[in-house]
Amino acid sequence: MIVLRETSTSFQERGLSGEMIAANAKRLRSLYGMPMRTEAPDRMAATIQACRAYVGARTHDLERADLLLRCLRRRVFSDGLPLDESETIRAAGTDAGISAETIEGWLADERVERELRQDMTETRAPLPEAMALPHRLSSSDGGLRYSTASAVFEHSERRVVMPGFQPFAVYEVAVANVAPDLERRPAPQNVNEILRWAPYPLATAEIAELRAISLDQARDELRQAGAAYSEAAGDGYWSTDSHQASPDEAGAE
Repeated sequence: MIVLRETSTSFQERGLSGEMIAANAKRLRSLYGMPMRTEAPDRMAATIQACRAYVGARTHDLERADLLLRCLRRRVFSDGLPLDESETIRAAGTDAGISAETIEGWLADERVERELRQDMTETRAPLPEAMALPHRLSSSDGGLRYSTASAVFEHSERRVVMPGFQPFAVYEVAVANVAPDLERRPAPQNVNEILRWAPYPLATAEIAELRAISLDQARDELRQAGAAYSEAAGDGYWSTDSHQASPDEAGAE
């Protein structure tokens, strides 16, 4: 967890404007096709509590950690809820099947705090491979740190460091180089295979990427398969009955 901001700030304090934030959100939605709200929020939210909650899950309930992170992202980017409010974090926990009491316990846990601070230190000390690509790092903290979506793949003595956003195929190649003995799943032949495999509802763009088809073709296949659809932020999420209830269905506002 990088922890981009420990306190909430106004756009003006960061030399930004609401228009700039909205324009960037529109660019990202157009580029990646994910369900993202493009309206600018009223402030730049602090991220530390949400990061702390995720580290709590990673430390105490690893099987739910990825799900909690997914639910936080959906609550913020698709539903437009402020990340720095406890109600948002508790609602994401509910989506992931984690009680509010458990979340609060993690937020006050000294071990979780140590793990979080270690994360913050490591993300601000990029490995040599990342330093060879400084243009893909962030300098927003005064020094160089990993930008969001950076990844380090390690297995045995192999390591691949990937700073910044990368196309899906680059991650695929990195995993193959680090862990060549891993068995690759066959490419999905239909959307039902993907929905059965996924641990949570997926956006149209994610399913299209995994099927290597267009967004329109993915929508057609999903409708024909009878997948459940939940509209969100210019597109939506698709699921089967085996998934947990969506945030709307869970009734957590």
